[in-house]
Amino acid sequence: MRRFVFVFALCVFVIVAAGLSAQTVVDASNFTSMDGWHVASGEWDVDGARLYQRSTTSLMSRIDRQVPQEGVYEIRFNVRYEDGGFGTVEDLEHQRFHAGFGVHVGLRDPLLERQSWGAGDGYLLWLNLDTRPATLEDYPDHSGFRAQVYRSESPVSMDLLSEPWVSQVFGQSTLSIDLFQALQAAGITLTVADVEPFLGEILPIRIRVDTNTGEVSVADPTAPVRYRIPLDPEVLRRGEYISLRTNSLAASFGNFRVVELR
Repeated sequence: MRRFVFVFALCVFVIVAAGLSAQTVVDASNFTSMDGWHVASGEWDVDGARLYQRSTTSLMSRIDRQVPQEGVYEIRFNVRYEDGGFGTVEDLEHQRFHAGFGVHVGLRDPLLERQSWGAGDGYLLWLNLDTRPATLEDYPDHSGFRAQVYRSESPVSMDLLSEPWVSQVFGQSTLSIDLFQALQAAGITLTVADVEPFLGEILPIRIRVDTNTGEVSVADPTAPVRYRIPLDPEVLRRGEYISLRTNSLAASFGNFRVVELR
């Protein structure tokens, strides 16, 4: 019960690739060491061929890796929820959760080895769970279980993506979609029983980025549906780093790969 929300969140963020045949691995990390990874904030270490972020209280845990990002490529790794997402036993009992997980793509000039709100110039693909009453009252765009895209412009400047197409497609000014509401509107109701088989499982993550068109494609892991996000190709083409990031959440990662697709 205490973990199903976070596992569901990670499941929704699974991204798959299809339709491109030739593949070339341009970067890989089996997490036998921290070589090539730059810790910005959080408690990161490797153990048993997995990369762990162990802090459940760090609000801006981030680790960066320099990676080639040209043409069409896919980021592949797996993730497992470890702990966190609530502050006290009382919060757990009242289902007051707060946790986030995401990936920076197309990232240029991050503030290496230092904590920061933004992370240089790029995009943050973010999955956020926040059921605290104060968030609903003061920051409704972040309340609930949301898929979000942030535009990061510098270490101190990062905001939810606000583009004309966002208003046209979603009828709101920023790209922050309440997934529970969206599923309910589609007539889909999830229960604990639907998610329990995934508790503690290692879940695959795949993110496809097309730096030619700016399209980032996101696939629903439970149905043959692909969600496409049109981002600025100029930003993506300048990318030099990819970052893993968590908020109030301990997680582990394995088998990191960046694969060129063509």
